[in-house]
This record gives sequence, C-alpha cells and structure tokens, in this order.
Amino acid sequence: MTMAAETIVRLLGQNVPQDRFRCAPDGERQVAVELGAEHVKAAVRGLLHGENARFVTLAAVDKGEDIELLYTLVVGGILVTLRTAIAKEVSQTETIVDVLPAAELAEKEVSELFGIEFAGHPRQANLILPDGWPADKKPLRKPLMGNVIPQARLTVENLLRDAASVRVSPSSMSRREKAGLPKRPAMASAKEESMKEFIDLVIRTGFDKRAGYDWEKRKLRYK
Repeated sequence: MTMAAETIVRLLGQNVPQDRFRCAPDGERQVAVELGAEHVKAAVRGLLHGENARFVTLAAVDKGEDIELLYTLVVGGILVTLRTAIAKEVSQTETIVDVLPAAELAEKEVSELFGIEFAGHPRQANLILPDGWPADKKPLRKPLMGNVIPQARLTVENLLRDAASVRVSPSSMSRREKAGLPKRPAMASAKEESMKEFIDLVIRTGFDKRAGYDWEKRKLRYK
C-alpha cells in the first residue's frame, strides 16, 4: 500500500470501521475507496480532518441496476474518490451538504438528472431542469436493466433459486414426496446435497451480483 493510501485509510478509520470500506491505490497520489452509501457521510467527515481537504466534484453513472456515485475530494494533495452504488429500487441516500456545503449544487444536479434523492438536502428549487418538469422524468436515468438477456432470465432465476434449469414448484415437490418420489426429478435439478456447494460457488464468483439476482425475493431485480 502506498503512503497516500495509508494516509487515507487512517483518516477514514477514524469514523468508519475498516471492514466497511476497501481502499485501492490508483497511482502515487490517487486513491479509490469503495464503501456502502450508509458510510459515505462518516467517510467524508474523516477525510475533512486531513490537511487542506476540499471537495472537488460528485459524479454519477447509470450502471443499469444501480446508480454509481463518485465523490471526489483532495486531501493533502491526494486525489480521493469515494465510490458507492445506490440501487434504483431505493434511489435515495443521505446528503453530505451539512458536513460539506460545497457539495450542494453537485448533489442537486445528480438528483435532477439521475433521480437520486439526497435526504436532508436544503435546496428545493430546480437547478438545471425548468420549473414544472415532470418529477418522474430523469434525463440521464435508464430503465432498470441488467446483463442477462430476456431469453435467459427464467433459466438464470431457476438456477439461482433451485440449482435447476427447470423450476419445480413447492406443490409439485410435495406431491412427488407423497408419491414416494424424490422431491426433484434428477434431470431437472442438482442433487439436494449439491445445492449448497453450487450456491456458494455462485456467490464466491460474484455471478449473482453480475446477473442482478435478489436473494431475498429470489428473482432477478429487472425481470
């Protein structure tokens, strides 16, 4: 780790547990930090304790399923970018204007163009869009979409839900058991004892995130 990265880790660690952010050097005087949106304000507070800390900009990128926010600051001559992602289903995060007033206009611009609400933001009037612009029309926001093509989405859902290319519903499994058959037909599913291994592999390789699978709802986020 470079001296620049060590400095940023020390500043962030004052307010954010070190297991909640990942710091990566990007050259001698540049550092990229990945963290959850809930830790951004605390991270900014930590960075402001650094020498000659100042805000540079806030940028947003529509990633299909999420809006990525990139907060850039300069701290002691080190260019620091805080990267976080906001799920489009949520589209809200906390403002940092109360700790970093210079971010007010940048947050407002991102809000109007990408549809991210910064809770607690002080400005109500539009900055870029004309008065009366429809609230549901965000010029730079794309529809919620992911990497799996429409023809493959059902198969991917079935695989991640049941380790099966063809889904076997709970009622069908119950009827099969009552008939003295295995809950899942062998040709439709992995063996029961193999399912945990399969799911572990999916998570470790990050396929579930790349595909946009919601484990709680057990379906693709954009289907």
